Amino acid sequence: MPISDYYKKIRRKIGTDLIFMPSVAAIIRNDDNDILFQKPHDGEYWSLPAGAIEPGEAPAQALIREVWEETGLRVKPNKLLEIFGGESFRFTYPNGDQVEYSVFVFECN
Repeated sequence: MPISDYYKKIRRKIGTDLIFMPSVAAIIRNDDNDILFQKPHDGEYWSLPAGAIEPGEAPAQALIREVWEETGLRVKPNKLLEIFGGESFRFTYPNGDQVEYSVFVFECN
């Protein structure tokens, strides 16, 4: 997933230091109750549709935007299921960029 202009600007200022990144993820089920997973273009791993919350966005707004950008689906967030975060959600990318995610997980239809 491409990084937004907002986070690119922060990266230019702080380099690879740790960034806290509030994010969203969608649980979308079909009529058979299967959950939608997607494989990113880089083919690295399967994941839920997800992405970062941009400045000025509420988590539900970010979820609607991210799901549309990544899948072309229009969803309605029904329920906030969980918020995950903390040190177990820290990640260092191959280029050295460090990030710690807090992820708002929504059930959608």
